[in-house]
Amino acid sequence: MNNDIFIKRGNGKLTVSYGESLLLNINPDKNSFDKTIDDNALVKKKRENNFLILLLNNFVNQCYRYKVLIEEGYFFILCDKDGYVIEIIANDQLNEDFKKLQFKEGISLRLEDSGTNAVNIAMEYKSLAQLYGKDHYCDLLKDWYCTAMPITDHYSKEIVAYLDISRIKIPSIKEQSITLKNIAIYLEKCISCRSENMSFIGGEIDDTDKLILSSLVRNGVRKAVMDEVGISDRALRNHLNKLGKLFGENNDIKIIMAAINIGIIDTHGNIL
Repeated sequence: MNNDIFIKRGNGKLTVSYGESLLLNINPDKNSFDKTIDDNALVKKKRENNFLILLLNNFVNQCYRYKVLIEEGYFFILCDKDGYVIEIIANDQLNEDFKKLQFKEGISLRLEDSGTNAVNIAMEYKSLAQLYGKDHYCDLLKDWYCTAMPITDHYSKEIVAYLDISRIKIPSIKEQSITLKNIAIYLEKCISCRSENMSFIGGEIDDTDKLILSSLVRNGVRKAVMDEVGISDRALRNHLNKLGKLFGENNDIKIIMAAINIGIIDTHGNIL
């Protein structure tokens, strides 16, 4: 993230964004999100970002402070690098309200689809952006108070996603940037560490290896892995021997722990 830029109310870059929304014929009176990718595309995007999605959920759900924020009405929006929503963390009441706006996973927060908002400002200037309700271009966001910022993989030096924290009808936006930065620091550290670890094993890990590791975590015994993955005892041994050499480990438990630490699977066997 570019720490020298903080786009907020009164910044001239917002005026530029309003002009772009106008030129793109975005309807300022729109009251629902109408640009959504299909289910197959959404599944693909969520799969590609599975590590980040699980990381965010685990971090928010395991921290009492963030769980309280959710109960108070704050919500988190995680978008992929293209500006499509891939995860929403909110309380049950907000989820009901979102249905009326057709706000759900898969919708686009790009400028050309939703007008000026915190996410596409963060995308455009690769910076933290903070928008009050009336700072948005479209009426559907007039009561939203939002702060968004890029999530960067510092190992690859690439922006991999955008994270937004928002609240509706309550303009308590002051502390949002601090909360968001704290979460982003954690996410970026984990993502960058995973990228560095994955670079060492390169293309050595194939899909079958991942399925074996996932099954081994969930089932615990090789016989169940063979049945679930559909491979012979000999093939399974060959894969585990390869993984053992790759990770420098000599038994199934240590192989599993190495795979979890690297970020290939999580502790529940989900492939990341």
